[in-house]
Amino acid sequence: MSADAPPAAKRGRTEEPAATANLPAAVRALEFYCGVGGLHYSLQRARPDGDARVVGAFDINPNACDVYEHNFGARPIANSLYAVPAARLDKFNSNLWLMSPPCQPFTRQGSQRDKADARAESFLRMLDLLPSLKNKPSHLLVENVVGFETSETRETMLETLCLNGFEIREFILSPRMFGVPYSRPRYFCVAKTKGLQWADGKDEEKDADADGNEGPVQPGRPPVRRSPPRSCLSHPKHWVPRGYEDDLERADPTEATVPRPRREDGQTAAQAAAVAKARHELSSGGDPLGVSPGSVTATYGVASLRGFLEPGSDDVDSSSLWSEHAVPIAELRKAKLSVDAVLPNDRKCNCFTKSYGKFTKGTGSFLAEKRFDFKAWDGELEPEVRGDVAKENEKTHPPRVRYFSPREVANIHSFPATFAFPERITTAQRFALLGNSLSVACVAPLLEYLLNDTEEA
Repeated sequence: MSADAPPAAKRGRTEEPAATANLPAAVRALEFYCGVGGLHYSLQRARPDGDARVVGAFDINPNACDVYEHNFGARPIANSLYAVPAARLDKFNSNLWLMSPPCQPFTRQGSQRDKADARAESFLRMLDLLPSLKNKPSHLLVENVVGFETSETRETMLETLCLNGFEIREFILSPRMFGVPYSRPRYFCVAKTKGLQWADGKDEEKDADADGNEGPVQPGRPPVRRSPPRSCLSHPKHWVPRGYEDDLERADPTEATVPRPRREDGQTAAQAAAVAKARHELSSGGDPLGVSPGSVTATYGVASLRGFLEPGSDDVDSSSLWSEHAVPIAELRKAKLSVDAVLPNDRKCNCFTKSYGKFTKGTGSFLAEKRFDFKAWDGELEPEVRGDVAKENEKTHPPRVRYFSPREVANIHSFPATFAFPERITTAQRFALLGNSLSVACVAPLLEYLLNDTEEA
């Protein structure tokens, strides 16, 4: 595998030297938990005219720092945020904070230890620092998993932001709301200081329910929105590959539109999801798409996966993609009850996790040569037979199945074509880094919405 060419940019830390610290910029962003740069790419899409720049980035993962430096020409600061003093943050004179803190304390599949989880400490410490800063940010975005919206950490965040003069909007969004055939629901909080107006100018407390959103968690608090922000970037044309914009099918991304309460004791994540979906169908008159009369659930145009695949993916026999990224038959046999195999013309694939390529069950979708019922498969392999008995054997002989390539996973996360990995980053590490990343298609519209403000008269 040849090395991807890095951009022609000066190498070094993203912390600015004193001589350039006061250069004017409309937006000066700090990236916390920056990973491979999904937040950075989102800011570039939200402000393509160049009046926004990242003046500092933080991450403690050396592989993520290598990839970030490879693409942006500056290396993130590998200090724990738990130990960064307020005076150091003040020196950046940043007016935008971008934050994607660890999700493990809040995931539905995990123990949901919330504030008691050590991995939440750094984010809580950043909230503690906010009141003591001389140069507080005027805008802020936080991304995390679904489940964060019912956490104590979220309550602490909202209280801190309100006490420090911020107005808040919360969203739960999935890339399928923006035309991307990817189920990855995430919680987002965007906040700006009072006195700056919002693009939609709404009184959230009065008319948010008209958009089909949840009721407020506390009296007087705006509800969590489950629909895209009012932004020019919310249109699928910005995220669907050229040539596929006119081939969108309507879908209801229930992974984001259906509220799921915190799991009851002894209840699995799947059981909680089933209960939530049943309630959703009942509230929409039994229509699973939620488009019956009186329903408040919107549908969205979603593209097929084909436009996000690497060239030559259709050529199963000769493309190296199918051999290089083949899923071993032994792995398919072990996980046959939970294999999520999709076809290029499908309009949905499931969330890629950091364990994609390492484990088969619950780590993301696979690409299959043809439709096959893995649950009905007995795990045995029949020899491929041509002629009259081919159909009978197709029932028990699984088709070729492969992992999506790292480039395809990056495409599905709406990373630009220029995004690349250093040669030394292995395939497993690439999957892990992308699994810990985010969807640019979700974040860029939120940033455009957040940064579109004017001073009140």
